[in-house]
Amino acid sequence: MYTSKPSYFFLIKQYGIVVLVFMCFQLAQAQNLVADSSFENNKFTPTLLSSIDASGTWSSPTRATTDLFCECGKKQKETSEADVPRNPMGVQKALTGKCYAGIYAFSHGDYREYLFTQLNSLLEAGIKYELSMYVSLADYSRVAVDQLGACFLRSKVTYTSSDVITGLKPVYAKIGEDIGTDTVNWHQVIFEYKAKGGEQFLLIGSFDIKGIQITDVKAPKGVRTRINQKTERDAYYFIDDVSLHQVYPPVVAYFDTTVVIKTDTLPMATLTKEPDKDAAGEVELDKPLVLKNVLFESNKAVLLASSYPELNILVGHLITKPELKIEISGHTDNKGSAIQNTKLSEKRAKSVCDYLIAKSIDPGRLTYKGYGSLKPIAPNDTEDGRKQNRRVEFVFYK
Repeated sequence: MYTSKPSYFFLIKQYGIVVLVFMCFQLAQAQNLVADSSFENNKFTPTLLSSIDASGTWSSPTRATTDLFCECGKKQKETSEADVPRNPMGVQKALTGKCYAGIYAFSHGDYREYLFTQLNSLLEAGIKYELSMYVSLADYSRVAVDQLGACFLRSKVTYTSSDVITGLKPVYAKIGEDIGTDTVNWHQVIFEYKAKGGEQFLLIGSFDIKGIQITDVKAPKGVRTRINQKTERDAYYFIDDVSLHQVYPPVVAYFDTTVVIKTDTLPMATLTKEPDKDAAGEVELDKPLVLKNVLFESNKAVLLASSYPELNILVGHLITKPELKIEISGHTDNKGSAIQNTKLSEKRAKSVCDYLIAKSIDPGRLTYKGYGSLKPIAPNDTEDGRKQNRRVEFVFYK
């Protein structure tokens, strides 16, 4: 599972010169160019298959019926075809959040399904990018494919059939050996791409299959699956946590004296203010810090994708300091019902907690609580003040 990586510093002394090599926060600090990386920004919770149109940012560029799966409410679980973790394609928890997408990478004839989205910004010519996504072969798939592809396009594409998309130049990731017929785990799949410049759309799917593997797996008796169980033709994959980042080369600086580097402090550029630090350079314990860029959908506890970079930095810090625990608190302004504000603030704090758990942080190190409007940090009589009060804070402790 991907987690943000802390900077590593290597001091190499040669001919009296110390070379400091900075291994950048390539995936933690760089902007994710995929707007809704974990398929959480949806217009409604889907209960039927073929509901990718419920997504606010993802779509199908062809007439094929790409799927969107989301954890639904208790009343809908009995009838929903698109529930998480259990659905007609198999059983799989979301890697992040409550949703993921699903596509047929191989099926009858030339039928294929694809995922399409507009990027946050245009790609720059000559720049290298890394596309990462997590893939899980659905439980009831009769076969597995050897590779998946991704295309970076300058303009939007629309096709009037559900056949294999041809005429493009995808980049491929080999998944035959790394994923094979494993239907249990999520696997990270990485594509590398050097931009020509001006690309602003991403297309993911199956373009050219060199080989397939038979899984020898069938759905249990009594399970109604949409994956064909009579013929060995259907390869179905769940997809989550899609991210696209610019690849930065290492930065090399030269010093004529030995420099002592401390690498265990949390980067504070993303916080509203720099916290006090003791002489050892560590974050002060038991002092609330505001997560400035952690944002949610209006009146909901659904994290926006723009929140992930700051949360990933927090993940990296918790990984490098395993002795620390963290308390997460949610806060609102004073508009609306005090009871509803308290519930919303707690749900938002829990969403942050769930994100950290999804990134492999031990749940035993995490606590969360919602305070509603009880602890304002600014007056609630102005919009700016109310905006400051709608926040998530965290406190480190041991």
